[in-house]
Amino acid sequence: MSGSIEHIISKSVKSMVPASVKDTLRKLKPRTRLQKDLELFVLDGIRFTPPLADFPPMVMLDTTTRCNLTCGHCPNSVLSKDAGFLGDMSDEIAHKVLDEIAREAPNTLTRLFDGGEPLVRKDIHKLIRFATERGIRTVSINTNGTMLVKKRRMEIIEAGLQHIEVSLDATTPETFLKIRESPLFDRVVENTLAYVEESKAFNPKNRVTVSFVLQTDNRHEVEAFKSFWEDKVDKVYIREYHQHNNYMDDHGLFKNHGNPDRHPCPFLWDRIIVFHDGRVRFCEFDWKADHAIGDISRQTLKEIWHGEAYRNLRESHVRGTFCHDFCRECTDWRQVNWDGNRKK
Repeated sequence: MSGSIEHIISKSVKSMVPASVKDTLRKLKPRTRLQKDLELFVLDGIRFTPPLADFPPMVMLDTTTRCNLTCGHCPNSVLSKDAGFLGDMSDEIAHKVLDEIAREAPNTLTRLFDGGEPLVRKDIHKLIRFATERGIRTVSINTNGTMLVKKRRMEIIEAGLQHIEVSLDATTPETFLKIRESPLFDRVVENTLAYVEESKAFNPKNRVTVSFVLQTDNRHEVEAFKSFWEDKVDKVYIREYHQHNNYMDDHGLFKNHGNPDRHPCPFLWDRIIVFHDGRVRFCEFDWKADHAIGDISRQTLKEIWHGEAYRNLRESHVRGTFCHDFCRECTDWRQVNWDGNRKK
């Protein structure tokens, strides 16, 4: 017998349930979520049906795809050579998205970054201020920290930024240079520590996290990374390496990744991504928005979130068919899990 434990259990349950019970379930019209889940599990072997929020719990805005680094694990280092990839989101698109979030669900985690370095935009603090003044309660950015100098720190802090994540991926200058192709390790550490102090002084509720993407060239430093940062920031994220649907590889480690007994992808239930030109992506790994599922210039986020294309995608994941070409070829599903941690 092969396959995941969940797959084995679902097949076993289906085979053990008497035909009379299945017939009864088919005649019933389930009312509660528990009843619906029971029917799907017994009749179809579906493991679970995730609840769908009325509005995306997380919205990511690709405020820029420009970046000042060329990290070996990031598709930006490859895609930045494509003329059509680079761009900044216009204020018109950003304001429309932020106004809808503020109106529909101000508790939505609003991340003003995705494919690039947000501090490349000299006006990023203005977008942060626009969002916070509209009443959005959690505004976040991710930065490589090289541009997090005093002036920029104070701009984003005073604009009301509630969360920042600094991506370091190293504990020594030597590894930082290898991973990020930058000699600025000491500057990034100093900038981050200064930001912690200044941000907390401005608002003690502000959160600072640091992250480390596990790779062949830095795995030996992960414990030292945690030891250095755990008592200095609110959270230390250790993330698995992503291939970003074949854009990247880590010394050939992804060559034999297949899709047996996959779980549904949480991206379809917990986030939506707006590309810099307004096209809406369902997957973070669709970096060029080639598989866009809507366009913010013609639709609202809520319309796209509840639209037929999204419904079909979610159903295919729950039923395990993964019918979309982009999903079918995914090699990152093992690293993208419902609890946000590495699948055990």
